Amino acid sequence: MTGSEIFWLCVVAAIAYGVGRSSMAHRIDAAEASKADAEKKLSDLMALYNQTLSKIRSDSVLLPSLVRWSDLLQQAYDDFIAGVLYHKKRPAKKAALEVQIARASARDFKKQFETVRNRLDLYESLAPWLADYVDLTVDELIEALVWDKKNNVVEEDNEDPVARYVPKTEWTSLTVTERNQLALDRYLQPNRKRGLWSVGVDYERFVGYEYEQRGYVVEYHGATQGKEDLGIDLICRKENDVRIVQCKRLSQIKEIPVRENVIAQVYGAAEFYRMNAENPGKVTPVLVTSYVVSDTARRFARHLNVELHENHEQAPYPMIKCNISRRTGEKIYHLPMDQQYDKVIVGDTPGEGYAATVVEAESKGFRRAFRWKGNKDGK
Repeated sequence: MTGSEIFWLCVVAAIAYGVGRSSMAHRIDAAEASKADAEKKLSDLMALYNQTLSKIRSDSVLLPSLVRWSDLLQQAYDDFIAGVLYHKKRPAKKAALEVQIARASARDFKKQFETVRNRLDLYESLAPWLADYVDLTVDELIEALVWDKKNNVVEEDNEDPVARYVPKTEWTSLTVTERNQLALDRYLQPNRKRGLWSVGVDYERFVGYEYEQRGYVVEYHGATQGKEDLGIDLICRKENDVRIVQCKRLSQIKEIPVRENVIAQVYGAAEFYRMNAENPGKVTPVLVTSYVVSDTARRFARHLNVELHENHEQAPYPMIKCNISRRTGEKIYHLPMDQQYDKVIVGDTPGEGYAATVVEAESKGFRRAFRWKGNKDGK
């Protein structure tokens, strides 16, 4: 082979080596670019999910098709995560399978939850008066049901209701007075979990307390009668003056006003009371709401002489009921979580009233009821 041939052979080899190296570098660069592009697409995808779909899911009314679409997007993301675990340099195949199973199960429960939420929100938008019966979001409703189920165990075991708020880890280190006060403090926390019953009755208690401060003797009819309350939450009496009161704690966020059917109900309840009571006196139907009534409802109220109190928000007030037994003269106080709390009448015996703290009640000579379920009339 001549020197010229060797020279050109070296040139060709150098060119081939350079082309091959360039091609390899190009493939590496392309792979890196593809990886970066995939990561950017994933980032954009998650931004879309987090910013857009989460907002759609939080809207008051969702169409089932939108829910299905968002579920598919969530499934695509879950599959991607499982794929990364399965195909990475050191595959985690078992973990990938577990992720797929767990996330599929979670998606199934989430889908069922969203279906219930969508239907309830849709029904409420089509028939706003449904809010008169359940003024709770789906999340609040589920939380309240869980709370009720948990605390039914306490009632069935006939335990002190204070045990709901003071766990065993704290119980033995506290005196009875400290224990009762801690339970009350936790009961009064605005963000506390509540059952379905207490969600509505808290507002009725507040309105009843205000009437008691005005000299009325209040019967907490709604809290004690439950579904048989006939639309009467409070019966407030002062001499010849009787107020038949219905309380509506409505959400300011939902902006769904009280409808005319509620006005008609409280009017009918007052008429029913007047018809059945002996010497009923002057009976006035009253509606008290934390929001407003609709224009049609307001016209109903004017025509039927129903007294309205709108935008009447709940405020802090002393909640310990200090009661004096008619039979024995014994002074007994009741905490708001005690089952006989709403059956206790305060104000019909001199010396009765409310206390803000357990120490205040005890300093006035009251002791907590020995039996939290008490007697039927709380006396």
